[in-house]
Amino acid sequence: MWWLSYPVVGRARLMRCGMVLVVVGVLLATSACAGNPQIRQHTQGNQQRFDQLLLSAYQIGFTADTLQPILQQEQRLRQLRPPTSLLSNQPIDDYYLSLGQKYLQLTSQLQHFMDSNTAHIRLQVQQQLRSAHMQLQQQQSTGLPLDGFTTRLNQLQRQLSLAQALSDFAYVSAGIQDVHLSMQLLPATAVQLSQLKQMVDLFHASRLNSADLTQHYQLDQQRMRTSSSSASIRTLVSQLNAQYQLATVIVAQAIPDVTSARLTELNRHIQTLPGYHIDATPYRTRMAADHRLVTPTMSITAYRHFLQQIDRDIYDVQADALRTLGQRAIDQFHQDLAGWSDSHLYYDDYDNNSYAIDISYQDNNFGSGPQALLNQATSLADLQAATDDANTLYFNHQLMEQDCDDPTSYDQVHAADMRALQHYQLLSGQVIVISLCKQTLRFYQDGNLVRAFIVTTGRTERPSPPGVWSVMNRLSPTVFKSDDAPDSPYWYPNTIIQNAILFHDGGYFIHDSWWRKTYGPGTEFPHADASGDQHDSGNGSHGCVNLPPDQAAWLYNNTSYNTTVIVY
Repeated sequence: MWWLSYPVVGRARLMRCGMVLVVVGVLLATSACAGNPQIRQHTQGNQQRFDQLLLSAYQIGFTADTLQPILQQEQRLRQLRPPTSLLSNQPIDDYYLSLGQKYLQLTSQLQHFMDSNTAHIRLQVQQQLRSAHMQLQQQQSTGLPLDGFTTRLNQLQRQLSLAQALSDFAYVSAGIQDVHLSMQLLPATAVQLSQLKQMVDLFHASRLNSADLTQHYQLDQQRMRTSSSSASIRTLVSQLNAQYQLATVIVAQAIPDVTSARLTELNRHIQTLPGYHIDATPYRTRMAADHRLVTPTMSITAYRHFLQQIDRDIYDVQADALRTLGQRAIDQFHQDLAGWSDSHLYYDDYDNNSYAIDISYQDNNFGSGPQALLNQATSLADLQAATDDANTLYFNHQLMEQDCDDPTSYDQVHAADMRALQHYQLLSGQVIVISLCKQTLRFYQDGNLVRAFIVTTGRTERPSPPGVWSVMNRLSPTVFKSDDAPDSPYWYPNTIIQNAILFHDGGYFIHDSWWRKTYGPGTEFPHADASGDQHDSGNGSHGCVNLPPDQAAWLYNNTSYNTTVIVY
């Protein structure tokens, strides 16, 4: 039976041997080579740097789709496993060295991808910016308000220079595109703003209360000057539409009353024409044509046309009347001048010549002013000014006529002075009254004579201007410089003046004249001056009013810019 027990002994040995082999395998497995830890650490560092760069790529805007080639390579690297080595570290070290090198290459590849794409994007945005600047330059000649866009493009340029993330570039690019769109919207917006201005003008022409609409328009102008985004321009467009529609409704409601009032006004002016000996028939025909323009369903365009036509008719009627009135005033002045001047000449025994006392009023001097203004008038104000100037010259010439015959001492109140103060409503305040005929200056305070002086006014060739004037400037001291050429008989060297009161443009002053010794009647003509200096003192001034220095100083110190000057 021995053979029956043999297999039993064999199986036991086999089992023991198997167990030994398993233990040995486990020991071998657990004691397999792990490789150089420094190499593994270096590889892990390369992998971490790649992961950080990949995270940065995501953060600046790169998507998984754009990074797909890189991600596929990275996925293959993560699927790799280190080999098992029982006898040597070399296979393990080679694996990690290779893996580290691949991560290093992949990191470099990712960095290059990011850099090249970022540079390309920066270049694209820079080109967009240049295009926007070119568009802005082309718009400069349109007169549109572009300052806001210039400022915004400069801001976008600075932001582009600082851009790092794709979102930064996207923000700048979106801003540039918005500038393009905004500039495209600007011309149409300018048209709408112009239409609102036309509505403001229509309010004025209709004599409606335009304060609110004018304020809206001014604010809209400001918004348009500062707008630099499509959103702000669209908001402005919406506001313009609403304001225009509301204004249209207001005008439409006012049309019946305004048209009726204008026709009444025109008729009233026409009725005054017979008083000026002007035929009213042509204007009545024009009024009938204006009346036919008015309909119950009058449009804004038709209404605007009506206002333009009837306002022109009203202007023509008024201008015709004023021009006639002005010409009558001018003719009256010249008739008075002609009737008095030749019979009231000043005989100068110094040079045995006769001179017109009223030379200032002659046509070759200030007497032609009203006619020139009337001929050149382009407004009712010009026509009225011509009439007023003619009336002033006529009245002041009558004052001269009166004062020439007045024997009252120069230092007493003259009737012509009081007549002037009453006529010009100057019985309160300070008034300087200058008599050209008597070569005197009297200073009044609230209608009362304060002080009187004898003076020298402008010579025949350059007389002093008659009229009613305001003080324009006060200089103390100053230097007078001649406007004439050195070879002119009217030239004079630079002259120091201590006190000068400007009362008329063109350099007409009341001032001290230290070079003179003789003042008073006749000194505006050639005469023998007590100074012995006939060149500078033996004739009248260049149009100014001369006084002795101490008297000029007193007058300067006792007057102000509120003082009125009457020259007759």
